[in-house]
Amino acid sequence: MNSHSVGSKNPIQQLENLLTIYLVKKAPYTIPTKVREKIVSIAPWIDLILIITFLPILVVLCGLNFIAFNSFMPMGSYYMYGGGWGLTTIIACGSFILEIIAIPGLFKRKKYAWTLFMCSALLIIIKDLIFFSVGGILGGIIGLYILFQIKEYYT
Repeated sequence: MNSHSVGSKNPIQQLENLLTIYLVKKAPYTIPTKVREKIVSIAPWIDLILIITFLPILVVLCGLNFIAFNSFMPMGSYYMYGGGWGLTTIIACGSFILEIIAIPGLFKRKKYAWTLFMCSALLIIIKDLIFFSVGGILGGIIGLYILFQIKEYYT
């Protein structure tokens, strides 16, 4: 059994296979080839610009969380107010790191980079599910749909 089969033991591969079924094979609409090619050519540049833009924001968030958790919040308040921010920051940092690692491979259209980007997107969707962010969940699903539509361009 190869690594692309549905029976794969790798949970990431199993999830990717399942999402491929629903976001590519059974999708009611396929993005036209020329549009997909354009997305693949400009997406790494857009991601690079977004990483550079959001890096200072993430640094500030991490700094504020450190100050809030270690200086001002009593232990009970942490669970009520700080826990969510802490979890959000941890997930954002994880997603951010995956995207940074993926950038060189995205420019070279490597499959490992696409997989890292998929994992980054899934982390953000998990965060949105935890915090019941309907807009975030819908945006994440649309993003995954586009990501899976361009999957074939990464080898």
